[in-house]
Amino acid sequence: MLILHRKDIGMFRYLWLASLLLLGTLIKDENTDSLRISMEKAVTEKGEIQALMVLSRYWTSKNSDSAIYYSKKLQQVALKAQHNEGYFRGCYNLVSALYETDRRGSALVQGQNAIAYFDKIEYKAYKIKLLVLVAEKSRQFGHYEAAIKYFGEAAHCGEISDMDTMESYVFSRMAAVYFELNKYQLADAYIDSSQRVLTPGRNKRISISNLEIMGASQRQQGHYQKAIGYFNDALKKITDDSFILLEANLYNNLAKAYLAMNDFPNALSYALKSNEASGKAQSKIQLESAAECLAKAYAGTGNFRQAYQYLAIKENLKWQRYAEAHDQLIAEKNAQYESGKKEARIADQIYLIGLEKRENNILLAGIILAVLILIYVVFTQLKLKKVNRLLLLKNEEINRQAGELEIRNQKLHKLSDFKEAMTGMVIHDLKNPLNTMINLEQIEKNPDKAKVIIEKNGRAMLNMVMNILDVYKYENAELKITKEAILISKITREACNDVRLLAQEKNLNIQIIASSNYTILADSELMQRVISNLLANAIKFSKTNENIDITILEAGPGWLKLEVTDKGEGIDQKILPVIFDKFAQTEKKKSGLAGSTGLGLAFCKMVVEAHGGNIGATSEKGAGSVFWFTLPFANKMGRADLFTEIQHVPGKTKKLQLSKTALEELAPFLSKLRTLEIYAVSEIHACLKTIPVSENVDIQLWKDEVYQAVNAMNGKYYQSLTNQ
Repeated sequence: MLILHRKDIGMFRYLWLASLLLLGTLIKDENTDSLRISMEKAVTEKGEIQALMVLSRYWTSKNSDSAIYYSKKLQQVALKAQHNEGYFRGCYNLVSALYETDRRGSALVQGQNAIAYFDKIEYKAYKIKLLVLVAEKSRQFGHYEAAIKYFGEAAHCGEISDMDTMESYVFSRMAAVYFELNKYQLADAYIDSSQRVLTPGRNKRISISNLEIMGASQRQQGHYQKAIGYFNDALKKITDDSFILLEANLYNNLAKAYLAMNDFPNALSYALKSNEASGKAQSKIQLESAAECLAKAYAGTGNFRQAYQYLAIKENLKWQRYAEAHDQLIAEKNAQYESGKKEARIADQIYLIGLEKRENNILLAGIILAVLILIYVVFTQLKLKKVNRLLLLKNEEINRQAGELEIRNQKLHKLSDFKEAMTGMVIHDLKNPLNTMINLEQIEKNPDKAKVIIEKNGRAMLNMVMNILDVYKYENAELKITKEAILISKITREACNDVRLLAQEKNLNIQIIASSNYTILADSELMQRVISNLLANAIKFSKTNENIDITILEAGPGWLKLEVTDKGEGIDQKILPVIFDKFAQTEKKKSGLAGSTGLGLAFCKMVVEAHGGNIGATSEKGAGSVFWFTLPFANKMGRADLFTEIQHVPGKTKKLQLSKTALEELAPFLSKLRTLEIYAVSEIHACLKTIPVSENVDIQLWKDEVYQAVNAMNGKYYQSLTNQ
């Protein structure tokens, strides 16, 4: 029986509450009832506050009336529990919602009360954030005196300098207020203050905004070259699309500056950029401003046809903004109409008690009023027709976007299926060698043979993991290679040594057939892994007691070709064109045709193409396959007769003794290598590549021996080489 202590129950309760709150923040289209039920399930006072914070924040961007309701409730509960963060969130969201519903008086009162509360309990950080909120809302609605007052109070709070970039932000907003009041010198002074306290690199948006205000201020004062300099400095700080609206505004400001200087070609260039950025930002106001600049710029260059087109675009955008506000306008006109009707009734009463001589004047006034109403109705009907046409266009755009979303959704489903298949394959490929090593004690009593099995399976897993890491690393960045003159026969033999255990398991003979001993300029580590992967692929599909041939020949003037030939089952011609693609094996895996991720061949393609070569394969079903690649060679060294050799790579244990001079040169590198284990292949290779070229032959021989020991995973020999 499971028994839970009281503290365990409490822990599960808070875990449940945390899950509930996380779910509340992730839900995008949650309805009122489900969010309310989430709040009612909160079992503690603290839990209720957390739930109310979620509801208040959720409704702030959805429905202002609901946001006001839950923010007030959050205020009450948090104040009762003396939960300062909850009370602050309630006040902040309430003030924002009241401003959005145009209840500015109530918003100001709520903001002042909250500011006074946090000033009293000395929570200066919350007080500063509330002051900045009220000040910024006042600025947006044109209440500049109130904005200056609250920004100034925030700037003089002692703790503002400890709030990251808040002090710089306050000075920047103060500059915006004075700029809108046409007090450009004060605006420039506050921008200087903002830049002085802004930590370099901390908040790029504030820095860009400051440069924009400085540029606009200089433009308004007629200092156009200075303005252009500030705008260009701001554009240099924009590095991604998150600043697209600022970018559009900066281009627009540059266009206006050049228009003021009658430099119409530059004005046209920046107006076009502003129009493009405004389209990306989907800002109708910016598009309208850009269209106006384009019309003026084209007119200045004499292209009146284009100027007329952009004037039409500007007017169309203006009408679109007008249409969006038509409901409010109709309501105002209806109120005016009702007021007119009341005045008409009063006029009728005056007529009844008035003099007979005023009858004609009153009748004329009625006729004029009727004509005005008729004109208004006709005008309104025309506007409504235009709005309906715009709504129809919007509906068509929505349907088009819905189709695009459906296509993207289908692609995501396909990607999900692909990832699921890929995960299963990786798990399967890692599971078999791991199971073998875990159960080795039960299935194998011979220590030497067990060591061989462990080494074979370990090397197989290491090769697979390195292929996965390399393909993902190189697909998003350029493959960096370190070329050096190497003998192709040497790295071929070392690659054979890498797969010797796999070959021995099937009793396969690996033959190297070469017409000459060629030297190529290549990264020896990467090229050795390419040949190892091709050999491992050939071994996998070869039958027992067969031969695998490695043929090295000259493919043409200046080109070397290496072929790996097996006598396996062959490859289906339908699959052959895609075998070098990343994860090409996943579809074959579903039908039972393959058992690996296919990243080994994808890695081979990346490396060969990075060296300037080509890679491919030919195959005949039931007769085997030939995998080949070509590389440019450095030079030919001593053409020898055709020779054939059977590859054997014995383990080495006797170390190469270094001279005293060589030990002195290698001392710093030996100390580094002694700290690295044999399985840290990439780190060992990186350390070896940092050893400078030396005239001492012993050092080059020692480096070659260390490479061989690491590639063969011969830990004992590696230790003997490094512990000298």
